[in-house]
Amino acid sequence: MHHVQRTGWGNMIGGVAERSYEPLDLADLAAITSFAMRSLGAVFDRARVAALYRDRLLLLALAQGSALHYLDGTNGIKDFDVWAFFEAGPGKPFPHRKRWCTDLGPSRFGRHPGDAGYSGRRLDLMGRSIEVVRGENAEDAVRRWLASSARSAVALRQKPVFCLFPESSFGKRIN
Repeated sequence: MHHVQRTGWGNMIGGVAERSYEPLDLADLAAITSFAMRSLGAVFDRARVAALYRDRLLLLALAQGSALHYLDGTNGIKDFDVWAFFEAGPGKPFPHRKRWCTDLGPSRFGRHPGDAGYSGRRLDLMGRSIEVVRGENAEDAVRRWLASSARSAVALRQKPVFCLFPESSFGKRIN
């Protein structure tokens, strides 16, 4: 895990708003990574097919609107979209139509008005199992998938994608 830490993720409370325009920095990405990894652990514990991929995580990425906000500081954050990419292999693909939602809790990013019952911004976790060519690193495998005609890949590559894991690529834009 990347060890950039900000004290008070939960101490700075933002209001209820469609979007947060608070800046995102590396410490925030580290906190998002930590939340996402814990969420993945819970997914593996309760979803039988997903559990087949417990030891196959290639790359975790911040994507969509929150990644654009990290890049430009002006898009605003409705929620945090994190994508987990796994090396294909087990008999069934990672559950690709499933979205797991987690409450990030109180923070300076506030809460979206449509997220009743949440105390903070929502983290949406999605996953894909992708083929890895022999000798290919995680970033290149994900880049190749992003360049594919898969509907999700086409949508995802329209905005920046930033690596959260592995730590060696933390914070790096991969598209």
